[in-house]
Amino acid sequence: MTTLLPLSALLLVQVASAGAAEFDQCVLIDKVLNRLGSAMAINRMIIAEGQDPIRVDQASQELDELNRRYRSTKRQGEKLRCDGSSRD
Repeated sequence: MTTLLPLSALLLVQVASAGAAEFDQCVLIDKVLNRLGSAMAINRMIIAEGQDPIRVDQASQELDELNRRYRSTKRQGEKLRCDGSSRD
């Protein structure tokens, strides 16, 4: 019985650590999504203005890549079961 007490305490610490690590990953994913979203908005603005065709083409290509990265990061968050509750 006395050996079960330290073992159960160790299990509780491991479970708490796993939860904290998962939370940290969700916070990181939220930050990445926010930065990607900001960069996507800037590129959309450049495309909408349409003043410089070369710049519009560059923004379009970058927006395409940012969309892929955003979707990939979003899927990672879903796999970790991040629900967005860590967002402000």
